[in-house]
Amino acid sequence: MDDAVQVDATSVWDERYEKGGHVGTAPTIESDPIDYTQHKFLYSHSIGKPTTGLLDGWPIETFAREHLKGRPQRVLAIGSGMAFIEEHLLANDMVGHITAYEMSPTAVRAALQRVADKPYADRLVMKSADVLKEDLEPGSFDMVFVQAAIHHFFEIEEMFELFHRVLRPDGLLWYDEYVGPDHHMYDRHVLDLMNEINDCLAPGYRVDIVANEGRVRDAVPEPSLEFMMQHDPSEGVHASRILPLTYQYFDVIQRQDYGGAIMRPFFTGILRNFDWDDPKDQTVARLVILFEQMLTRTSTIPSYHSMVLARRREVIGAPMPDAVAARITYADWAGPDEAAPVAPAAEAKVGRLRALRIKAGRRAPPPARAAWRLGRTLIRIARHRVMHRR
Repeated sequence: MDDAVQVDATSVWDERYEKGGHVGTAPTIESDPIDYTQHKFLYSHSIGKPTTGLLDGWPIETFAREHLKGRPQRVLAIGSGMAFIEEHLLANDMVGHITAYEMSPTAVRAALQRVADKPYADRLVMKSADVLKEDLEPGSFDMVFVQAAIHHFFEIEEMFELFHRVLRPDGLLWYDEYVGPDHHMYDRHVLDLMNEINDCLAPGYRVDIVANEGRVRDAVPEPSLEFMMQHDPSEGVHASRILPLTYQYFDVIQRQDYGGAIMRPFFTGILRNFDWDDPKDQTVARLVILFEQMLTRTSTIPSYHSMVLARRREVIGAPMPDAVAARITYADWAGPDEAAPVAPAAEAKVGRLRALRIKAGRRAPPPARAAWRLGRTLIRIARHRVMHRR
């Protein structure tokens, strides 16, 4: 990757940190954001409750309490931004000492100023530097922690080599990441499904203030690669390689997938059309969430987000074959040591959407068929009620 492109990506984030009001510039964003993971209602129902059992649950906290055994003393954090989560880990004494790297000097200054008078300030060292160019001692850390940053790494294989090299034997890698298609170039069949859901919404819900200049959208926006490169050339640059590389360099102890294939793009630009205090609008949103969850559980669509805790392998494995990695983000993935399932030849001959319906409906087990039909029925009922209300 051209160094100029990487520098440009860093400048994009530096500007965002300077302006504030963006994901990563505060523990929570109080405005009405585009990102559903920063929207309290959507986060609580699509991530918080499914992963922790509680609407006000925080997966990072629950995951650490349940799976992080012991208290890692020496932690390397990479792409830490303004280090809100790193601060939480220190404040709650979940780890001993953190050395954090972040390319944005603005973020590093803000983080150090924020924790300067905290009792754990001496347990956090932050550096604005490229960790790949640092001469870190092999085996010098007990754990590497990365929060939503690996999908920004241009030199992703070199980064996994670094993870492996700096960890002691049996050291841990813990990350929470977007693991979907590179640069968010979403799967066609997922986009087709989103557009079916979009068609079920009353026009008042589909006014797009971002991509459609306040007009009713007929389809969920599909960002082009050109747009993504202008917006942030690092966004999702090698996201699809994160899980395969993890299994190559590490033994996965715990992996918690939590969807996002529909939720991430679907609500972009239309969040403000919902009255989040209105039970009817809440119901419409929860039905979209339910639809994604059912389709993810039945392996009709992949999961684009995953939280992983893994242990350093003594011997690095061979690269994962493409045939095995093809369905690594699907619930029915057979695992790293088995061949991925192959779709029947007859199914490949029919149209994409028809094939999807056959797979999800007719060929699915009875509970999955019932869930599919129930989801479509409930969404249509909600649309009918909302149209009459408006």
